[in-house]
Amino acid sequence: MELRYLSQAFYQRYKDCTEIMSKGETRPYIILVVEVENNKFAIPIRTNLHKTRDCYESNPQTNSGLDYTKAVVISRDDYIDSTKYPEIEHKEYNYIKFKEREIKIAFTKFVADYKKDVIRHKKNPNIPANPRFQYCSLQYFKNELGLE
Repeated sequence: MELRYLSQAFYQRYKDCTEIMSKGETRPYIILVVEVENNKFAIPIRTNLHKTRDCYESNPQTNSGLDYTKAVVISRDDYIDSTKYPEIEHKEYNYIKFKEREIKIAFTKFVADYKKDVIRHKKNPNIPANPRFQYCSLQYFKNELGLE
């Protein structure tokens, strides 16, 4: 399990992508780095999490957790900031670490569902896209996901 921050190079490259979460340079989101289908993903840990099936609550006291809908693909090593290490509450870290396998399985299913929805919509544009993915950050990574 690897907790990191996204680098300024990443945010500069995707600065016009409105669904990618950014709090500015001074307060970056802590991310969990996960590998799925030969792609490296960064799943942000958010506070004030809107509980849906596409998130994983890691700290009920602060209502924080992983938000799969705001995950991004890390296509270059310099998109992860290797100069800073995030600090996270020990209890929350242990909770994520203990559930790491479960998180990866759920996130893998989320990515597969997203890809199915994009393919389905591409085959028949008359079928509306699933609202579940309306604000999904993966929309900017269709090439990396093999969807273009």
